[in-house]
Amino acid sequence: DDPWLHSTGIIIIYPESAADYNKELSNLNILSYIPETEINYLLNRLLKILLINKNTLVKRGITDSFLQQKIGSFTIDNDPSMVTSYVNIITTTLLNEKLINQSTENSIRITLTELIMNGIEHGNCELTYDEKSEFLENGGLINDLIASKNKDPKISSRKVCLDYKYSNEYIEFTIKDCGKGFNHAKTVYNPLNDVDLAKLNGRGIYLSKHFCHSIKYNEIGNEVTVIFKSDKSDKNFPKGFIDQKIIEVRPGDTVFQQNERSNSLFYIINGSYNVMLGDKIIATLDPSDIFLGEMAFLLNNKRVATIKAKTEGKLIELQKNTFINIVKQYPNYGLFLSKLLAKRLDKMNQTTYL
Repeated sequence: DDPWLHSTGIIIIYPESAADYNKELSNLNILSYIPETEINYLLNRLLKILLINKNTLVKRGITDSFLQQKIGSFTIDNDPSMVTSYVNIITTTLLNEKLINQSTENSIRITLTELIMNGIEHGNCELTYDEKSEFLENGGLINDLIASKNKDPKISSRKVCLDYKYSNEYIEFTIKDCGKGFNHAKTVYNPLNDVDLAKLNGRGIYLSKHFCHSIKYNEIGNEVTVIFKSDKSDKNFPKGFIDQKIIEVRPGDTVFQQNERSNSLFYIINGSYNVMLGDKIIATLDPSDIFLGEMAFLLNNKRVATIKAKTEGKLIELQKNTFINIVKQYPNYGLFLSKLLAKRLDKMNQTTYL
């Protein structure tokens, strides 16, 4: 139930004889399923993906769960076997951050898989519709067709770039390949038409349009942006804070003044807040910063700056006694706040030395 206690990233390695493994593990945070026969190839590649991108999407522990970036990108090889892993990394992270529900996860999963595969097949590998259809109709596998195309060094060097950014309201993905594009405006697929329904390809764009909030191609057709509405609610904050009073602020409201005694700290639900020394704005904080005033609060010092709301927002004010009682009930919060304080102090020291 508690987003502070989530961790992401389970890799399932299974024997091909285990037919029911997927049902038993359906509620876990699965990044990838790897059959035993493919360990030597897939596991190494998957771990490489996770290590390269560990500071953007794949996070472990309560600290990283809150501090993860809200913008980033993946560079994807022409390897269909790894597309599912990339998509799983994304949807698992969004689920753990409570940004999407199971229905939206399914929509994102189908859309990203279809559009990334389109970028690999028709963009980077330059497969035509007729060429792919003929190969599949003759019993071929798409992975084999792509592998044959990748024997050309020019094609194998091409990548699909997946950019992402998300907020409490929207989740946006941009997929770009290295191909020449296509006439997306004339791409038509009708599931009510028996001819279209029998086709082995051509369904991806149709599905994507129906699953996402909006879809837009660039002029030549080698870049597509899809947007999904977030399922996150304002009340999705740490379980220990649920019963605390929510403070609503307007632009220009003062949260606290420089040199005030620090009897409380503020958890940021939403909004942006200016940190001010005198009349000068020295920083702007938002929900990714998690708290306002935690350093003075923990160190029993006076406030070192004034905080004013830059936008409308919501905060939870936590008095010292209240916070101590919460930490007694949820010890992980104390550990998290200690780590956060250490990072802030380290950042201040680095700034001072510079």
